[in-house]
Amino acid sequence: MRIKITSDGRVLQGTAKQIVEAMQYVAFGQQDRTLTEYIDWAAEQASRMNEVDLRITGNSDEERAESLVRAMLEAGLAERL
Repeated sequence: MRIKITSDGRVLQGTAKQIVEAMQYVAFGQQDRTLTEYIDWAAEQASRMNEVDLRITGNSDEERAESLVRAMLEAGLAERL
């Protein structure tokens, strides 16, 4: 999968989990969080800053990452390339 983050034009590629891991890597001060904690934080920040409701589902990191990427695409925060 390949997506473009609409806010900054960054292009990320890989599985949903790899994409979210890359997002976490560049997010200031978020490297010490678990991936699940980061996903929850990212969804909350996106909701607060963009006034969208990103509902994250799933139990595993993979499922939650897929849910976050899908929600970002549906909300227009990212676009599939």
